[in-house]
Amino acid sequence: MLKKLLAILLTLALLAGGMTALASERYSASTPLSGSGSAKRHNLALAVQAIDGAVIPYGGRFSFNETVGPRTQNRGFETAPNGRGAKVTGGGVAQAASTLYLALLNAGDAVRVDPVKTYGSRFIEHYVEDPAYAVITDYDADIDLSFTSRAESLTIEMWMDDDYVYCALTSGDGSDDAPAGNWFTDGAFAPVGTVAPARRLIASASIDCGDDEEVLHNVTLAADSINDTALMSGDAFSFNDVVGPRAKEYGYISAVNGRGKRVTGGGVAIVASVLWLSIKDNPGFAILEKSTYGGKYNQHYVESSADAILTDYSSGRDFSFRYAGAGSVTVYTYVSETTLHCDIYAD
Repeated sequence: MLKKLLAILLTLALLAGGMTALASERYSASTPLSGSGSAKRHNLALAVQAIDGAVIPYGGRFSFNETVGPRTQNRGFETAPNGRGAKVTGGGVAQAASTLYLALLNAGDAVRVDPVKTYGSRFIEHYVEDPAYAVITDYDADIDLSFTSRAESLTIEMWMDDDYVYCALTSGDGSDDAPAGNWFTDGAFAPVGTVAPARRLIASASIDCGDDEEVLHNVTLAADSINDTALMSGDAFSFNDVVGPRAKEYGYISAVNGRGKRVTGGGVAIVASVLWLSIKDNPGFAILEKSTYGGKYNQHYVESSADAILTDYSSGRDFSFRYAGAGSVTVYTYVSETTLHCDIYAD
């Protein structure tokens, strides 16, 4: 009788172990490496090695930038093209972030992904088919891919071969018996399970601000004020209200404005101009107030003076518009090197 009871208990224990293994979930993705040079592959390998094996407990937060660290020469990173073709130290690392992001989308409710920035219309690579999945990361600018685990435990596996970068997320007990997901097939992404709805890029523009450090300083301050602004359908956006006074006490310095005059906050109108360029042909936005430099415009950041938006907080001259589309949108404005970008996503 005792032997029989022990056998039953052992069977139940084995069944319980099997149920635990089956309770594990595995979410995967991959991106192709076709056309990637040796420097990019080297940078990717460094990022992949840093991420592989990371374990995030329930409620824990993962940061791509904190895990991979600064992309600098003294840490072994090389100069290579990034997602928009510019050669930078650490170029190519964003593909690792994009591969991880695709796996996170497949994980659904197992993770809560923080808002991401993507290359949008500036994406010229081919490792993802939709630029909405081409994630940008920048350690110095604090542009990150981060998420919070909602699983009991989440393990990240990343690896490479000659053809692909792979990422697999295992939730639960991390059993190796958990079913693997689909990968890229013939260069086309085959999502696994239910993919969380991707945000859709509906408007985008960029302006080369030149190498004037004073102008770039003011542009960056204004862009940071606007970045990550959400608008519901019917909401109005006021440049002056969001950016605020362009004054010394708020960090603004003297720089050249659109008509060549040095003023405190000079260059901020470039940010208004990139907003205008991004929405001017989009029927989902209605312009409420707009002024331009007109014949006084003598700079080169936009080709036409009709696109050189003039704003002045002190006199109340504003650039404003209303979002008239469905649902909500989020406005991202940021500076990468000397280029100002504006990307607007439908949420």
